[in-house]
Amino acid sequence: MTNLKRTHPHFVTCLIPNKTKTPGIMQHHLVIHQLRCNGVLEGIRICRKGYPSRILYGDFKQRYKVLNASVIPEGQFIDNKKAAEKLLGSIDVDHTQYKFGHTKVFFKAGILSLLEEMRDEKLASLITIIQALCRGFLKRKDSENDGKERIYIHCPVQHSLFHECKTLAMDEALLQDQATLEEC
Repeated sequence: MTNLKRTHPHFVTCLIPNKTKTPGIMQHHLVIHQLRCNGVLEGIRICRKGYPSRILYGDFKQRYKVLNASVIPEGQFIDNKKAAEKLLGSIDVDHTQYKFGHTKVFFKAGILSLLEEMRDEKLASLITIIQALCRGFLKRKDSENDGKERIYIHCPVQHSLFHECKTLAMDEALLQDQATLEEC
C-alpha cells in the first residue's frame, strides 16, 4: 500500500469495439454501453454543465493580453493570476462565465472560443494599423526621393539657364557701357 501511495498511477480503460473482436467492425451500442458503465459519459455531462475549458494563468496572460494590454503594466512584475483577473475584468465577458482556481482559469462552454474570436479581431485591426503605417512610411520615403531626383534633374538645367541669363545681362550691360562711352 505504501508503494502505491507514493506513485501516481494512470489508468487506461480499454473498450471492446465488437463481441467477435474482428478489426474494422464497430458495434456502436456496445461502445456506448461500455462508456456509460465506466462513467465516461457521466463525466462528460458533468464537465459540460460546469467549466470544461481551462487554461493556466501564465498561458492565458501571454495569449490574451493583446485584448487590453494597458491593464497589465509593462516593466513591473505582476502575478499571472492577478493579471488574468484584471484582464478578464476589463473585457466584455460575463463574470459568471469563468472561475479562478489555484493555477488555472476555468471557462464555461463556448467562452474560450469567444475570447479567441475577440483576439483574432484585435490582431487583425493591429495588423491593419501596422500595414497602414508601413505603407505611409514607404510613400513618404518614395516621395522624398522623387523630390531629390527632380532637384538633381532640374539643377543643371536651372544652373545653365542662370548662367545664360547672367551672361546675357552682362553682355547687355557691356553694350550699354560701350554706347555711353561712344557718346562721350
